[in-house]
Amino acid sequence: MSLLEVKQVNQYYGGSHILRNVNLTAELGQVTVVLGRNGVGKTTLLKSLMGLVPIKSGSITLDGVAIDKATPYERARMGVGFVPQGREIFGRLTVQENLQM
Repeated sequence: MSLLEVKQVNQYYGGSHILRNVNLTAELGQVTVVLGRNGVGKTTLLKSLMGLVPIKSGSITLDGVAIDKATPYERARMGVGFVPQGREIFGRLTVQENLQM
């Protein structure tokens, strides 16, 4: 069983179709990487996994439990999180302190 499984996820910003039938599997104990050029939806995918933007269709499961309807704080309690790139961190905190936040 996969730790994280994304199946056929679609997400829109207004009329723009950003994520199109995205499938992703992350196995426990393995490194999973999402790569792509600017503007292809990497950040939108992460925000969808966190529940910061809603998905239009598809499913997201964590350890076999559907989380696509869970709130961001519920997902965070389950261990789902991401560290944003750029200035969306606390500059005066250490890396460890930012991760703990």
